[in-house]
Amino acid sequence: MTTCVRCGHELGIGRFCLNCGHPVDAPLPAEETPLTTLHEESSPDRPDLGSPSWVPWAVGVSLLLMVLGVLAVLASILGGDDDPAAGMATEPQPTSTESQAPPAEVVDLTRTVKVKAPPAAPPTADLDGQLVSYGARRMLDGEPETAWRTTGDATGQTITFSLREATSIRRVGLINGYARKVPSGATLVDWYPHNRRITLVEWVFDDGTSVQQKLREKSKLQRLTIELVTTTTVQLRVLAVTPPGAGVLGRDYTAISEILIAGAPAA
Repeated sequence: MTTCVRCGHELGIGRFCLNCGHPVDAPLPAEETPLTTLHEESSPDRPDLGSPSWVPWAVGVSLLLMVLGVLAVLASILGGDDDPAAGMATEPQPTSTESQAPPAEVVDLTRTVKVKAPPAAPPTADLDGQLVSYGARRMLDGEPETAWRTTGDATGQTITFSLREATSIRRVGLINGYARKVPSGATLVDWYPHNRRITLVEWVFDDGTSVQQKLREKSKLQRLTIELVTTTTVQLRVLAVTPPGAGVLGRDYTAISEILIAGAPAA
């Protein structure tokens, strides 16, 4: 006998059918029907291993749960755009608009300051016949062709500007010579190269903070942006100047045509 009388499965070595457990030599009881359906539903190319039909589903569900678990772990590590708490700071953030007020606007304060400077040179008649004076307020009037001018080399001299209140200074600057141009006959005389030009200054503030500014020989306002410093006075120290102007029109004066002091009221 090569097949089981109960299920039709091919018999192997042993006393019982490996498929249904029926004794090899025992006849099929009269009241029992042969289990031919098991044999007919089994694939002829692959022996039926007797696995329950729910096993593949259980394996599939297990794999799906594992994948979902891995995705959840990755999401918690990497974070996501949909997470409202993602990227939130641990420290409390200010909610009042008053605590986030923008800084005060930096404005030109030059015309509002008081000035104390070394003695000005006496007034002179210009080439066009006009009498010109050189008082200290001339470098605060916003007119580049007017100037404070002092006799000789002003190296080592200090000009002091007093502010109306404690102010946070952000910018300073100056026109470092006499920027006036005047007609003379058919020509236009530029006094800038004919007077001394300042090449190095130092700005000094109430707390002792100081910053140097190197200047080029050009008759334009040369600005310097500095770290905010709160002060009620600004001192300008002249550290170096050029020699007197050369030639017939050369003059031995040191001049400043304009000053810039810009800042905002101290908080």
